[in-house]
Amino acid sequence: MNSRMLVLILQLVLAGLVVYFYEIEGPAFLRLFVLASAGFVVNLLLPVAWRLPFFVLLSLFGVFLVFEPADGAWLIGCGLLLIALCHLPVPPAARAIILLLTGGLLAASRAGAIASPWSAVLWPILGSMFMFRLLLYARGVKDEPAPGRWWAALGYFFMFPNLVFPLFPVIDYQTFRRTHYDKEATGIYEQGLMWIARGLVHLVLYRLIYHQVLGDPADVVDLGDLVQFMLGTFLLYLKVSGMFHLIVGLLHLFGFRLPETHKLYYLSHGFTELWRRINIYWKDFMMSLVFYPVYFRIKQWGAALSVGIATAAVFATTWVLHSYQWFWLRGGFPITPQDILFWGLLGSLVVVGALRELKRGPKPRQKADEWSLRAGLKAFATFAVFCFLWSLWSTDSIGQWLWMLGAATRVDLKGVVLLGLMFATLVLLGGRNWDAPATPGPTWRQAVQRPAVRTSISLSVLLVLALPSLQALAPASVAESLAALRTTGLNVRDAALQHRGYYEQLDLRAQLTGQELQGPRGRRDDWQELSTTGVLRIRDDFLERDLLPSRSVTWNGIQFSTNQWGMRDREYARQKPAGVLRIALVGPSHVMGNGVGDDEVFEFLVEERLNREFRLTGFERFEILNFGVDGYCLTQQVTILEDRAFNFSPDVVIATGYEANSVMTNVFIQKIVARGIEVPYAPVAELLAGAGLDEARHGTIPVPFESWRRAARGIGLEPRPPHAESQARIRQVADDVIVWSVARFAEVTRSHGARPVILALDAVLDQPAQELPGAAALREAGLPVIDLRDVYPQSQRAALRLAPWDDHPNAAGHQIIADRLYPELTKFLEQELAKQ
Repeated sequence: MNSRMLVLILQLVLAGLVVYFYEIEGPAFLRLFVLASAGFVVNLLLPVAWRLPFFVLLSLFGVFLVFEPADGAWLIGCGLLLIALCHLPVPPAARAIILLLTGGLLAASRAGAIASPWSAVLWPILGSMFMFRLLLYARGVKDEPAPGRWWAALGYFFMFPNLVFPLFPVIDYQTFRRTHYDKEATGIYEQGLMWIARGLVHLVLYRLIYHQVLGDPADVVDLGDLVQFMLGTFLLYLKVSGMFHLIVGLLHLFGFRLPETHKLYYLSHGFTELWRRINIYWKDFMMSLVFYPVYFRIKQWGAALSVGIATAAVFATTWVLHSYQWFWLRGGFPITPQDILFWGLLGSLVVVGALRELKRGPKPRQKADEWSLRAGLKAFATFAVFCFLWSLWSTDSIGQWLWMLGAATRVDLKGVVLLGLMFATLVLLGGRNWDAPATPGPTWRQAVQRPAVRTSISLSVLLVLALPSLQALAPASVAESLAALRTTGLNVRDAALQHRGYYEQLDLRAQLTGQELQGPRGRRDDWQELSTTGVLRIRDDFLERDLLPSRSVTWNGIQFSTNQWGMRDREYARQKPAGVLRIALVGPSHVMGNGVGDDEVFEFLVEERLNREFRLTGFERFEILNFGVDGYCLTQQVTILEDRAFNFSPDVVIATGYEANSVMTNVFIQKIVARGIEVPYAPVAELLAGAGLDEARHGTIPVPFESWRRAARGIGLEPRPPHAESQARIRQVADDVIVWSVARFAEVTRSHGARPVILALDAVLDQPAQELPGAAALREAGLPVIDLRDVYPQSQRAALRLAPWDDHPNAAGHQIIADRLYPELTKFLEQELAKQ
């Protein structure tokens, strides 16, 4: 084994460390990456003729490394059946009909019309392997030589990276076969490791964009917010390019010298060029499947018309196939106005670009060392327009998108600076011809450009950035960005609302990979929501929801019970007994005890320990009454205190502050507005009225244009607000509602003779907030805080979650909370009672 091979193995170890420290794509991918690394070393020692069979066996072993045995067996068996159908000794037309009928049966099962013998977790991977690849295989196998056919077929369909990446590049079968060790092996390996490193960089940058840049359309109020949102949504595509580079790089390690999947797509000089660069495999697939067949069928109509029609057909097909892809990966077949408008506009721009290229002919070749202002301006224009279109595809509705665009009229310094930076960067980089052969430069530059050096530098930088010591030394803003690089969960808004863009929703990460879907109490597809148990009650007053009294149900394998007063707790008398210190606890789902048993909730554990260990002069016993309800924001916590908790004469009242409270307050106000629920608190009603939301509750808020409103009323219609406008107005007033809630909590608790305290406690987040939301209002109200935001040890957070898809603490997490809360609470009680 020569020195180049040793360097490759060392780089693979570095890549594995990056995967481990950044938790790239979850535990299943780590296992698969270790398998690929060990397989690469074995592959080096094998004769070339044995390497394809070894790749197949490695991939089949990977099936059972990721999935449970039964699901793995079904995946392999179903795959073998579909491959065998492509080789039936019948006429091609009959074979096509049989394949279509089989696909129809599978589609019916995917849609739920026919029960499948495997679990739902298998569908995205099975669909990803066969939804496009089967067509390419059936076309490519006709002229294939018999030797090695079956090994090639198995390797093509069961490529091991596909086991954890349902969103997978459309690899052509003939290219897959033709490129296997078609050049010097070491060069193939070096290229693969360079792409693995590039893919890891893209995936880490994606996290930074997702957690630090991406905003919410409803938060867009000025030009700066608008530019940031549009940049963020397009830059999220780094997720796709990162995964595709990683996938193809791993396949290079086993000799498959596949072409590049993406190439400098952010620096495209036109939409035709962007189409060629942004997903090269999809472009090639569409060219062979749609463009060339349509073009050659109608080429007698003239070159320009034929090119235009064929290109339009490509984008119409792409639009439909994206919904087809969604069906196999997620279920359902979405056709939305945003899809139609996005693909229609993008297709039109590409058609225009293709016709201009046809008319203009080949453009002059730009030298590598030349810089062109014209090229730079074209790169900026293409990027800006595509950001504009991509933002349309990333919003919930066209109405929301149009409302958001109105922010462009409110110019601010942030918007001007962002536009200036974007313009300067794209003009500077886009003005250079990156495709031209580089001229020889200084020795140091030639050394840096070598694949081995570039790969080592990229991986080393990622590992250095992952060092906790670096984060500790950095300023707060830099430390927050470094922490975002290693954050694997959803950002605050998505954690509360589970909202993702098209590609982010298709890529379900660990939720689509066998073992990660297996939680301690079942699978994700078997997970039952609380609203379906008959315990949660939706109300028509300002409380909006509560728990029904005297219920006992089995929920996801645990016992969930409520007492006669509608508390998730044991029975208590309304009249406080003599010698009892009573504590009322209000909060959201993790306070209620989402996903744990009645006797596993931290409130229950702390009460038990107080009565077992704690002694306080003047009190013989302690009671903690749990008024927590799923989804409660602070405003609802205040409401339930006044609705019922003060009837139990508490001595201490604990309200819960948590990071997602602002998001949940938005959701709460949205429900109040949409359902027309009366607001019993005058200050809150005034806040809603000041934002125009009192009119929204009665359907009289003006639509964006006064003339449209008058026209609607002229024909007897009372215009209602666009959803995006309501969202924006809610965001503007939500913080003020939180400030009022804090003040009201302090005031009303003290007026009832009780002592108020805030419990700062989140679900099991990857990166807790550095400052408790609403901290200024808490200080102004003079509220003491028991701060447990760091209660979950960082190294144990994954193990303390209820399930891989559920950030609520499990029983072990509640025990950790109880162990930390007990000494903090006893200290608070001793200090407060000493003031009497």
